[in-house]
Amino acid sequence: MKNDRMLKSIVLIQAICMIILALVVVFRVLLPPKADPQAAVDNSQDQEGPAPAEEPLAAKVGHEQITAKQLSDELQLQYGDQLLRTLMVRAATRQEAEAYGLSISDTEMNDELEAMMTGYESKEQYYATMKEQLGLTPEGIREDTEYRLLLEKIAVRSVEVTESEIDAYIADNKEQFAPRKQLHLAWIVLATEKDADDLLEQLESGEDFALMAKNYSIDTNTADGGGDLGFIEADDPFTDDAILEAANQLSVGEVTGPIEVEQGQAIIQLLETHTEEMPSESRVRDQVKRELALSKLNGLREVENSLLQKYNAEVLPKPSEG
Repeated sequence: MKNDRMLKSIVLIQAICMIILALVVVFRVLLPPKADPQAAVDNSQDQEGPAPAEEPLAAKVGHEQITAKQLSDELQLQYGDQLLRTLMVRAATRQEAEAYGLSISDTEMNDELEAMMTGYESKEQYYATMKEQLGLTPEGIREDTEYRLLLEKIAVRSVEVTESEIDAYIADNKEQFAPRKQLHLAWIVLATEKDADDLLEQLESGEDFALMAKNYSIDTNTADGGGDLGFIEADDPFTDDAILEAANQLSVGEVTGPIEVEQGQAIIQLLETHTEEMPSESRVRDQVKRELALSKLNGLREVENSLLQKYNAEVLPKPSEG
């Protein structure tokens, strides 16, 4: 349940990112710089009449020009309605939260961000990835997350979740609340089992694993980094079962192989392990209550609509162009 909601959160962030990028283009590209009043006066003295205004350009492609108005119209067509609704929902969410004294605590925010960072080696890597792929800053991610959590908190106020439902969910999903172990692995991939056996002998004789990976691994994605695979969940469904089974039997620093993988034969080394601390029972129950309440809702669209209606939201007609 939680993984599904996290996936939806990632998709939501991607959608919001597209809107933000559209805004950046509008404000940085489309809006002309403010004119200097004094310069305007000086220019008017040098010219007999007003010069014809040239429409600002957004881009050039060969002999064709794309005007700022064309770009603006296309952005409005593709993202205008979605962006306007997002801004309206946020305004209604703020007012509802203020009316009922609702807010997101640092603990709630940090817990949510930590869940969103699952699968990344560090928060720095997570933020760097969000910046590179989606153009989102840490501040933007926190802002989007805060609005989503506020909307969810508003939504679940009227949803009843019994203690027996919470107990049943925890009992049926014990693995979700068990301490999660992560393995920091490195590997060397070779073409044949003989090559792997030969290199394994060198490693057992004291050769440096990272250096051997750089010199001999055929996995171009990790060779330059000494074969480092980063942290992997001990039961990661996206990692080869044979790799996980072998890695879970290693002590830190130990090497084993060869293991047949898609690229060839792998030798792996366990660099370190990490076990996540489990939250308190009260925090687990609060989390489950929230998840169950959200699962009883048919999405948040109806909640958004009711808030917009409550606060008399309306889209005003566009000003006519004179």
